[in-house]
Amino acid sequence: MSVFILASCMSTRTSISNFKETQGQEYKYSKGKQCYLFWGLIPLGRTSVATPSDEPCQIRTSFRFWDALLTTITGGIFSMQTIKVMAKHTPDTQSYFQTGDSVMYKVGTKYETGIIKSVVDGEQCVVEKASGKTKKMKFENLSK
Repeated sequence: MSVFILASCMSTRTSISNFKETQGQEYKYSKGKQCYLFWGLIPLGRTSVATPSDEPCQIRTSFRFWDALLTTITGGIFSMQTIKVMAKHTPDTQSYFQTGDSVMYKVGTKYETGIIKSVVDGEQCVVEKASGKTKKMKFENLSK
């Protein structure tokens, strides 16, 4: 029970650049899990999550329900924390992406690249993958 009570102290928010002051709608840029052994004393590797290269973002670490459940079941021998990178859509997001731009997007646990073939509207575009296939994607899932 104490795991759930103390979980609130395991959350952090680290803003990069002027994230808090930037106007726009927040969206999840990327997500990852950091795993630990022995009540968080020994990290298992270092999780690498993608961050926007040219815009402000906020990195949030938290102890989510499933993280707490797994920690409780294992008696704390194995534990996890969720890492989310949040960014903001600004009014000029559509002008940020243009036809012909090379973009990166996540498929499962891997990142792939493609080229924007056309802009559908203010939120979506058509991306041609390296395989030659095209797919309609939201701007929020793309990065340059």
